[in-house]
Amino acid sequence: MNRERLVRGGLLGIMLVVVVTLILYVLQGPSRRIPAVSVSVLPQNADAGLREFSFVESKEGKVDWKIHAKEAQVFDADSKAILKDVVVTLSDARGLQMTVEGDDGTINTVSKDFVLSKRSGDLALVFEDGYTIYTPRLAWVNIERRFWTDEPVRITGPNRMEVTGQGMDTLLTTREMRIRRDARVEVH
Repeated sequence: MNRERLVRGGLLGIMLVVVVTLILYVLQGPSRRIPAVSVSVLPQNADAGLREFSFVESKEGKVDWKIHAKEAQVFDADSKAILKDVVVTLSDARGLQMTVEGDDGTINTVSKDFVLSKRSGDLALVFEDGYTIYTPRLAWVNIERRFWTDEPVRITGPNRMEVTGQGMDTLLTTREMRIRRDARVEVH
């Protein structure tokens, strides 16, 4: 009988500690819980939701390009990731770097092709040697090392030259830029 009382008292004590802990947790309020904003960025049908997503492509031990996004939703079946707040840094054959920042993007995780866009205004693909390409949407074809867009384009350079037009192809291997139509060149 003494032993039964001791076991009951121990169980009652454990239950009391658990109840007090739960009450204290609830009374401390939402400051200890995950904020509602964090929950909304979780993927709906994605296989994974990530913060601070990075993807690096390298050749012969050198970084060819890298993508960093504040948030990503990864869809394994489609081999793609949907990106938010994206920064891409690329290097050409001579080692010159270029950087572009976008609000939204997608990357094919198999082909490593990607697309970047801005919700308003233009992307600015900034080359280390002073050239900048402005356009609202930009796509990268990894196997060809080519940027392209069908959108309006404006290219500025260090020699006070400005090229505008509709659509563009830029080959990083040869550093060739081609405006598809309505090309116009001005020197300021």
